[in-house]
Formats: sequence, C-alpha cells, structure tokens
Amino acid sequence: MNTFNNDVSHDGHRERLTNLIDKSGIENVSSIQAVEYFLTYIFPRGDVNPLAHRLLDKYETFANIINASPNDLKSVKGINERSAKKITHFAQLFDLYATSSMGKNISIDDREEFLDMTEQLLRFKTTEDLVLFAFNSKYMLTHKRKYNNKSIDEVTVSTYEIYDFLASSKPAYMVVAHNHPGGSAMPSQNDQSATDFIENMVGNFNCKLIDSFIVGVDGILSLKQLAFVRTFHNIGGIVNYLADINNDEHKKNEE
Repeated sequence: MNTFNNDVSHDGHRERLTNLIDKSGIENVSSIQAVEYFLTYIFPRGDVNPLAHRLLDKYETFANIINASPNDLKSVKGINERSAKKITHFAQLFDLYATSSMGKNISIDDREEFLDMTEQLLRFKTTEDLVLFAFNSKYMLTHKRKYNNKSIDEVTVSTYEIYDFLASSKPAYMVVAHNHPGGSAMPSQNDQSATDFIENMVGNFNCKLIDSFIVGVDGILSLKQLAFVRTFHNIGGIVNYLADINNDEHKKNEE
C-alpha cells in the first residue's frame, strides 16, 4: 500500500513545481525535482518527494528508473505492482514518441534516419530486445514490432511470433535489429545462426531480408557487411574484438 499524506498543502507544492518546470524547462531543474514531477503522473495525489529520493538513491538516474523491471521497482518502499507497471510503461511511451515524431515515411534508403530510429529503440536498453521492420516494395517502412525479452544476454522470440508478424505485415523486404546491452555489437555465432534462420523463414513469404543490425556500446553493426554502419564514442568492444582475432591468429601461427 502506498502511504502518501494527501494533505491539500501538497497540491500547492505540485503547482509550484509545475510552474517552475514550465518556466525553466525540465532539463534545467534538479534530478530530484524532475523525478518528483514525473511521479505526479503516476500518483495523482500526495507527497512524492520522499519517493523520488528513494528511487534516485537506488537507481541514480531517471533513465535507470524507467528501465528497471517492475519486480525490482516494487522493492522500493511506496511502489506497488500497479505503479511499477506505470513507471516502466513510460519507456515505451518515449519510444513511441521518438519513432512517431519521425513520421511514417521512413525509407530504408534514408539510412541515417533509419539508424536514428534503431539507435533510439535499442541503444540504451538494459535487456536484449529484438525489433522487426517491414518494408513494402518501394522500401517504405510499413510495420514495426518490438519484442521485450527481459533478458540481458539472449533474444527469445518464437517462430510463431515471427510468422505472425510476416502474415500481418506482408512485407516485400524486412530488416531485423537487436541489441547487446553493455557489450560490443560484434556478432556471436548465435547471432549469425539466428539471422540465417530468419532469412530462410522470410523467404517462405516471398520476402527478402535486407540486413540484420546489432546495437552495442560501440555502435551499430551490419551483419550483412560485417562492419559498423555507425560508431559511438565507446570503442572498447572493437578493440577487444580485434585483440581476440590477433590472439587467435597468433595461436594458429604457433601451431
């Protein structure tokens, strides 16, 4: 049970906080004030300032709060199952805003715009998720479906789910993208095997798989090209990957 004091004095505080953000912008207030303001959308009444402190004490940033799992959020005093679900739904709302603001006329030929959308959907996620993109014969995006797997190290999407997407979207072309949370975008053997499997599946629908992208801390990698199509500031994953290749080559030469 949430134990907020619903005294009317808090209504005045909420109004002052709203006016402050309206005047200054939410990016110019403190983290506590920003999270407190966010919580007013979750809890219509009451003093949410102590809860804002507890959430930031545990998760440190607003992004970490809305990306946390409902079960983990419920461990914070004042958060029940309903409010935990509402908090996590905000991440989905932000994704919807980001992708819908780009408009529906996204073409695979507009590479930078497509990569912007892919980065927005997958770069900062804490679980390994998968997105399927359907394009018509003119290479225009018609459907998009994201699968939240709640796992940090594997994508688990059933064959039925992929067939269902193909049957409902009827694409001429398709693109697949998934992320490696906290890791390099360099592909594993499982990544390649999964892509090969999906490519065979889409062929049964007279559809062609254009590419499979992996989003990591170091950038976005194309499995078709086996090369980065966009790099981020953190290149540690690339360096480690190249070091592993060099070590393997050295071992072969010694043998």
